Amino acid sequence: MLDSFKYKLSAGVEIINYPQHMDMYKQFLKPIADYEKEPNLIDPEKAFVPEMFVIEHFAKEFYEKSGQTLHVKLCVTGPIELYVRKHQFTIYYDLALNMAKSINSFLKNSMLNSKYLNTAVISIDEPSLGYMDIMNINNADLIKIFDASLDGIKRKNNTTQIHIHTLNRADIPLNSKNIDVLTCEYAADNSNKIAKKTLDSYDKFIRVGITRTNIDNIIAEILDRGDSWEHLQIYDGMMDLIDSKETIKKNLLTALEMYGERLKFVGPDCGLGGWLHPQIAYELLHRTQKVISEVRKISH
Repeated sequence: MLDSFKYKLSAGVEIINYPQHMDMYKQFLKPIADYEKEPNLIDPEKAFVPEMFVIEHFAKEFYEKSGQTLHVKLCVTGPIELYVRKHQFTIYYDLALNMAKSINSFLKNSMLNSKYLNTAVISIDEPSLGYMDIMNINNADLIKIFDASLDGIKRKNNTTQIHIHTLNRADIPLNSKNIDVLTCEYAADNSNKIAKKTLDSYDKFIRVGITRTNIDNIIAEILDRGDSWEHLQIYDGMMDLIDSKETIKKNLLTALEMYGERLKFVGPDCGLGGWLHPQIAYELLHRTQKVISEVRKISH
């Protein structure tokens, strides 16, 4: 786990998401089931993200050697994503609210802040929102559920975020009082955008993905063109799957033009787990960071 974290650090990632080697559903659903006080409501003392505490030990050693504070993102699977995984698509408000309260406990117990580690971003992961049809619940109750998962989380030195893969249901997080930042997988789908004036009117910000990470789709496109598969199974061939610096730069400049001061974060799209060779994932992160640094120098 620490090797993955160190790869991200050496690649120049400025706010590093903890590696998330554990299953995104079982990591939360199993302890909730094991320590349930009510349906979907965990004993708050049993809710924590183990990987954050592993990073805490590393951050202390890193600070003692370098004098630098590590800035990390704490990302947990969101209440609706977990609810649907456990109960399917008919949402009962009280059960979903308990799930949100459980997620809130995971977050509060795992937000680590010290002179050597700063939990700078807290994110709830709702990748299916906007793709799936959920029943028996209205928008106002969905907003309450998301807000409950982030209740008491916002601080002066952190940012709250909802990680979504499509902006089709952006109306939900836009109306949340506890969510600062929306995300979008722009590199994989350039139609995935929202009007800046909408962000202005709700006082929200956005994170834009500027480098593709959906490796299965990238490979499928290559095969659809009639190219062979063999060269993609070796290191140099896999390197060719990473977006070029020119493509990444184009996406970044477009995002800057679209959103201006409402653009809070940029980086790759979601999901480097499919890039099985860690060095390839490192190169993707490093290439993205180099483009960001180059554009930042020009802008200043």
